[in-house]
Amino acid sequence: MLTDSIITQLKRAAADYECPGFVDGDPVRFPHRYSERHDIEASAFISAWMAYGSRKVFLGVLDRLHKMMDTAGGPYRYVISESWRYLGHEGCLYRFYKWSDFSLLCQRLADVYSRTDSLENLFIPGEPLENGVLNLCREFEGVNGIPVPGSTSANKRLYMFLRWMVRKDSPVDFGIWTRVTPAQLLVPVDTHVYATAKSLGLTARCSADLKTSIEITGEMAKIWPDDPARGDFALYGSQVM
Repeated sequence: MLTDSIITQLKRAAADYECPGFVDGDPVRFPHRYSERHDIEASAFISAWMAYGSRKVFLGVLDRLHKMMDTAGGPYRYVISESWRYLGHEGCLYRFYKWSDFSLLCQRLADVYSRTDSLENLFIPGEPLENGVLNLCREFEGVNGIPVPGSTSANKRLYMFLRWMVRKDSPVDFGIWTRVTPAQLLVPVDTHVYATAKSLGLTARCSADLKTSIEITGEMAKIWPDDPARGDFALYGSQVM
């Protein structure tokens, strides 16, 4: 339940943590290296896909991947030029990911970019967000780390990617998509955000799944009705405070 003191705490945390200083310690720092829309989107999708486990370790892996992609002219050109075909397909990339998983992710990205200029076009204006998420999951079905279409998991990394692409006027997020509105976004929920939300009485659910994300987003919408995903910064900051 949102009390006045909890609302004050969440607003303060959001103001403190949605700032330029947040970027450097977050995977969003990689798409911030680029100015071209295509590079931002491709980098963001790859970075969100990799963002699990030890932050220090996956940031290091992403740094190496981006240096490799930059030799082809940037993430977008790396993908569409099919430079990934020349990777060795065996061996571990990071935790449960092999190099072949990264190659398949790039192949599916290239397939989408051969038909349309942005992943945004998988989302239809005015339709429920879950329809676009389903389209996105179908395009990448079978790629390790991408949710099965129709999954009831929280899909944290996917919703984090959407937050980056959709939220505007932010020093962290890019707001380069227009077919989805910030009001449609869900708060990306992982075990840490879930634990914080539960400790604040924002959910009584027993697991960090999609329904929990929807419930937490509903609570954040009471504070930020046009931008509930700002609650991601609020809950992150409340973990630290």
